[in-house]
Amino acid sequence: MRRILLALSAFFFAWAALVVATGGIQWRIAGVLFRSRDPQRALLALIALLLVQVFLFREPFERDVDRVVALARRASPWLAGIVAAVAVAHALRYGGCTAGGSDSYGYVSEAYGWETGHLPRAYDLPLSLPFPSGDVMQMPLGYRAGPAPHTMVPTYAPGLPLLMAVGIRLTGAIGPYLVVPISAGLFVWFTFCLGRRAAGPIGGLVAAIVAATSPIVLFQSLWPMSDVPAGALWTGAIVGALGTSRRSALLGGLSAAIGLFVRPNLPLLAVVLALWIFASARGRERYVRAAIFCAPILPVVFSIAALNAMWYGSPFTSGYGRTADIYALANVWPNLQRYPVWLWHSQSPWILVSLLSAVAFVRPWPGRSAVALAWIFFLATAGSYIAYSQFEEWWYLRFLLPGLGAFYVLMAVGLTILAGLVARPWGKISAAVIVLLIVKSTTGFALDKSIFGPLKRSEHRYADVAEFINHALPENAVVLAMQHSGNVRIWGGRLTLRYDFIDPEWAPRVVPELEQEGLHPYLTIDDWEEPDVKRHLGLAADRPLPWPYIARMRDSGGVTIYDLATTRAPAAPVVALEPESSPQFSAPKEIVLKPRGTH
Repeated sequence: MRRILLALSAFFFAWAALVVATGGIQWRIAGVLFRSRDPQRALLALIALLLVQVFLFREPFERDVDRVVALARRASPWLAGIVAAVAVAHALRYGGCTAGGSDSYGYVSEAYGWETGHLPRAYDLPLSLPFPSGDVMQMPLGYRAGPAPHTMVPTYAPGLPLLMAVGIRLTGAIGPYLVVPISAGLFVWFTFCLGRRAAGPIGGLVAAIVAATSPIVLFQSLWPMSDVPAGALWTGAIVGALGTSRRSALLGGLSAAIGLFVRPNLPLLAVVLALWIFASARGRERYVRAAIFCAPILPVVFSIAALNAMWYGSPFTSGYGRTADIYALANVWPNLQRYPVWLWHSQSPWILVSLLSAVAFVRPWPGRSAVALAWIFFLATAGSYIAYSQFEEWWYLRFLLPGLGAFYVLMAVGLTILAGLVARPWGKISAAVIVLLIVKSTTGFALDKSIFGPLKRSEHRYADVAEFINHALPENAVVLAMQHSGNVRIWGGRLTLRYDFIDPEWAPRVVPELEQEGLHPYLTIDDWEEPDVKRHLGLAADRPLPWPYIARMRDSGGVTIYDLATTRAPAAPVVALEPESSPQFSAPKEIVLKPRGTH
């Protein structure tokens, strides 16, 4: 009887876990369809079976639970490694792997700039246009005016692009898109390492599971952006700071230094870790280990200051602008309202179990120092962004990723404490059930936000449109764009001009002036950009755009390429663009700009 109950418990546990991991299962056996989209029933059946076993076979059941826990404790590094590998696989499977939009294009194109050796020199603008905004129109998303006239420089910090440049050297065109997936795995692994210090092997494993299923981690691991790498690097820095050797101090300092290169606006985190090392060591060793930790950080600080001065005119100005323009006391209260709500909704109300970690300060707890540093670090991360610019979307929770690894550890500590406070075997059972409920809630949120699947197809439209432009448009083509102002350059090989920077009074003269330069103007926009185009070009809001279009993609929200030439070519059939199912990695195209009459 007991073996049957154990087998059924294992079956329903596997059922619930499979539904949670896949978002739903569906099989057809002998013509009969079996479908399960919600793990709730399997969880209820599991809980019922566990209750029956506790009441009928209490002592053997407790021994079974202890054996399972002991096995998980011994295998925790391997299990955490598997969880980290799943995080990498998710990012590779569902990631967009494209350089579209502002952030993605900015980082990837800057990576090629570093890899080719052009950066840190500013880029010269290729055209001298007779418009007041003629220079700024030539700067795609992710770039801004350089220190010298008629130049542009990247907006984004050099850390992630430099890591991507290493990826390009090692693996070619796929290189930039491997950095974030690998970082996702490292983020999960370092969270496990930190959790192991704070709550033992099982606590570390729980922290890794919470990190790997976190919606903000799942979402941001799909984009070639700096958030997940920053989270991995800073979580690794915490682990290094908690070590007791000079080697761990050096590894923590290296991780923090690269983290600062990726996110230069987080010096507070480096200060927190340096002070922790100084305060936790004893005698002469505190000075030695603190100096070792700071040694790789100081050159990075000076390098960032020098680069800011070179690109933006001041060591204290970033690509986003002056500090006073980005941070303001008026942002504090709105952000205090947003970040906790975003965390509550995306990570589930079970975030409150993190408060149980405070028990570690009033009762004997082996990982008390790690718990203390996790709290300090998470609050320091939140404090670094509490006065930052306001945003409306939940995924701006990504700013907190450098400290979220520590927060997930605090959740794991709370669950570990709960398992010890409640009488056997209920404590361990309750903690395990809560972990399943957390994973159920977070994966449900992720499914609701379409994190598993549609993003890849949608994002690949940038490469598809650019490849069409590369093959179909003439060499003297110049493309007006905003959202596509980067991808048309990197894969389409054509110069882009930002329509959103056109001076309204000059709007009627833009196309004739470009044609006088021997250029053939086109317009490439997503459907949602059409009202903006009409506003910037002074067109009637209630009338369709007046130009013929040569290509149209109906999927992924809709993309259209218009021919703006004043001299109409003979009518040609409209090309229906179809998005590819998988990315085709290729190196950037050299921008072709050959006005008519030149060779």
